[in-house]
This record gives sequence, structure tokens and C-alpha cells, in this order.
Amino acid sequence: MARAELLTGMRSTGLDVREVDRPVDFAHGFTVQVYPHVRILPSHSLRIVFAPDDPAIPRVHARGPGCPAHRNPDGSLCLWYPKDAPSRRWSPGDGGRLLVAITVRHLRWEAAYRATSVWPGFEAPHGHGSPGLDEQDRIIG
Repeated sequence: MARAELLTGMRSTGLDVREVDRPVDFAHGFTVQVYPHVRILPSHSLRIVFAPDDPAIPRVHARGPGCPAHRNPDGSLCLWYPKDAPSRRWSPGDGGRLLVAITVRHLRWEAAYRATSVWPGFEAPHGHGSPGLDEQDRIIG
């Protein structure tokens, strides 16, 4: 997937998405910053890093209220388990809109967890979040 297509998809959510760096192509990795939005992403800003060594597995860091569950050791959001079926993970071909949607849903689940101590979403047996979209789950809009 081209970097421009990915960014267009992210921006189609209505969020303010800005490139932090501009590499030659997707395979060289890049970073975007997603700024808070009153309705969609009220309390967080995001930094999404597509690393040059593996741009298909973005690291999403959220600045805002933290959560003691469903974070990776580096502080990034645990959006899916790497060994999940492809239908339960994001891949570049899924586009930027779906990546943002999965991230927003994860942050909403974190807010629910902070309030109730119960994770309201999908979980892999190892205990990390594994959000796959299903038809009943509207995230953006």
C-alpha cells in the first residue's frame, strides 16, 4: 500500500493526521501524529510509527489517560496479538481508516476498563487485546 493511500484513509476519519517525516516510500517507514478530536478521540493524541524494518506492524502510542492493561512493554497499545488469524489483525492492505478505527475502539475499551476493571472487548488467551472488526461494531462516525 502506498503511504499516500494510508494517510488518505486515516484522514477520512475526520481526525487531524500529520506526517512527522516523509520517506521515499512505505517500505522505508514513516511516522504520523494524530491529534485529539472532541467527538472521536477526545482525550488522546496518537503517534503511529511504521518502522523501516517492518512497516506492516505499526506501533501506536497514545498520549492521554493510561491503562494498566493491554499495553506492550514499550508502552504502545496492544491492538492485536501477532499470532492471531489475519482477520483479527490489521495489515497495510486494510487501509488507514481501519487502523484508526481499531485504535479508537481500543482507547474506548481502555476507558471502560479504567471505570470497571473489566476489559469489554476481545482478548486472546494470552491476555493481550486482540480486536478484530466485526459487522456489529461501528467505531468511527
